[in-house]
Amino acid sequence: MTTPKLSTRRLALLSGFALLGVFGAASVCSAESPWRRPGAPPAPPPYRVTIEDLDGSPLPTFRQGGTTFVLGEPGDRYNIRVYNPTGERIEVVVSVDGRDAISGDVGDYVTQRGYLIEAWGSLLVEGFRRSLDEVAAFRFTGRGGSYSALRGTPQHVGVIGVAVFPEKLRPAPQPVWRPRRRYLPESDYRTGSRAGDGAEKGAGRAMPAPAATPPAPERARSAANDAWDDEAPRKRKAEPGRGSDSGSVKKDGPSNIGTEYGESESSSVVEVAFERRTPTHPALVLSVRYDDYDGLQARGIDLSSLGYASRDPEPEPFPYSRSRFAPPPR
Repeated sequence: MTTPKLSTRRLALLSGFALLGVFGAASVCSAESPWRRPGAPPAPPPYRVTIEDLDGSPLPTFRQGGTTFVLGEPGDRYNIRVYNPTGERIEVVVSVDGRDAISGDVGDYVTQRGYLIEAWGSLLVEGFRRSLDEVAAFRFTGRGGSYSALRGTPQHVGVIGVAVFPEKLRPAPQPVWRPRRRYLPESDYRTGSRAGDGAEKGAGRAMPAPAATPPAPERARSAANDAWDDEAPRKRKAEPGRGSDSGSVKKDGPSNIGTEYGESESSSVVEVAFERRTPTHPALVLSVRYDDYDGLQARGIDLSSLGYASRDPEPEPFPYSRSRFAPPPR
């Protein structure tokens, strides 16, 4: 599977799960709400990502300092689900431990292909893609045994990323300008006068020929639209504050676990054409970090909020006991 050249025309992969159905969600409009207070920041895009077990239940998730952390256990499999609660198709480029989930190369959402999610739908990514019909399952493992570490990038282990690209909007059809046909007065038909005769004698009335092209204002507007379409990618690329590192999360230490290149699982996709609205700038970059119990606890994350008590409690000199005498060990 070769990597396509950079262009505004992109290929996306449509998951077979997305063909089976779509999920209803709230409609999202790009227009600014008239009820929003002046100066209030716009609402963030509604796309979201969850890390699930094989039963579809989200893994224990924690928030700290604006970063989302997921608790993973070595040996457990997991899937990545991305939601698209909007009325337009999107392409999502997924990376695991800094490696693209489709190509396996170092993550680069500008040049690499992604998965297509239909409007109001969701996508389940089950592993690193091996072909159009199979994936290598995502499975938590020790840091050194991760797919990324084995391919020479251990510094990126412990993070999952999703870059979202909405589809380019198609321009609305322009109205066609057609001149109204003018008819000769009835008297001219009765007299049988012709345009040439009338011009010579001054008695006839000539009928103008229909215009073959639209008037000048319409031609100018069409040319302006064409120029805007050609220049839009370059203008967006030059906009300040929209670099490729937007949405990145500052790391505060490596993860104890990574994701291995697991066993083969059936997962069929097909290639379809997709054109990004902004080829080099995603609408949103989502990131989720993960670690094991000790790693999250070392970051100061309180695991007791979801019923996780301290794994190694302090020893007690007089632990609770109902027996008066020392029973034999079981």
